[in-house]
Amino acid sequence: MRANLTFIRGTKLLGISGICLSLTLFGMNIASAAEPAPLDLENYSSEKLIVDQSSIEVTDGNASMSLTLPGKPAELATPDLSGVPETLIAHATEPALTTETKEASISSFETPNGSQTLISIESAEASHTYNFPFEAPSGSVSQLEKDGSVSFINDEGEYVGGISEPWAYDANGKQLETSFSLSNGILTQTVEFDEHTAFPVVADPNTVWGWTVCVATVGANLMPWGAAAKVGYKLVKRFGSVKKGVNIIWRAYHSKKGATAKRNAAVAVAGGLFAELIGINDIKQNCFS
Repeated sequence: MRANLTFIRGTKLLGISGICLSLTLFGMNIASAAEPAPLDLENYSSEKLIVDQSSIEVTDGNASMSLTLPGKPAELATPDLSGVPETLIAHATEPALTTETKEASISSFETPNGSQTLISIESAEASHTYNFPFEAPSGSVSQLEKDGSVSFINDEGEYVGGISEPWAYDANGKQLETSFSLSNGILTQTVEFDEHTAFPVVADPNTVWGWTVCVATVGANLMPWGAAAKVGYKLVKRFGSVKKGVNIIWRAYHSKKGATAKRNAAVAVAGGLFAELIGINDIKQNCFS
């Protein structure tokens, strides 16, 4: 049985049609315009978390990635998060899927920008490794980054999504060593603990998604006329193109956890341009929420 959980994004996204002038989709060479070309207003897409047995699929309507959880499907359960810093909790919902192994339970939650999967390890006898078979977005390759995160890179060299740097905490709030490895389409998270660790231990593979929606939103808002055109000019000047600039900022923002860390990362690569971007409500909501 398949259940769809739809993320409510709050605004309708605009598909791009008929923007001739000198604005192309994020190749962006903005010239002065006479009259704005009409837009074909339509729902671009809506993000969904699709649950199928022991797998979750995150989709934005045009692209998707999937993650299979270890263990067997079980009754939905939220782990004890008392030892986990609040800034690391990306969801505010009930789990969409829970699976169980002998000494651990794994629950996946929808988030505004993908999914958060929490491993709850119950004792020192539990496994230290947890395997998540995954399917990267079509046309992309997966790579392990120096910070421990996983990136999905398309054939244009753009970051289109990924899995954030892992973390793990014991019941007393002590941070534990944890890491990802990749092999033949399987993401493995390894968590270090022993008989002296306070259980349960909670660890997190957190997917980052939504680049397709962000691209469409920026394209529909940064027109070659009006106040937003100034933001486009600045992105081109600083990064070479709007699409490249927004991708760099989007990747930096979503590489961190917690509102302050996310904002600081975006400001580090974009300076005051980040504030100008999120000053456009649709872009803030669909790229940096």
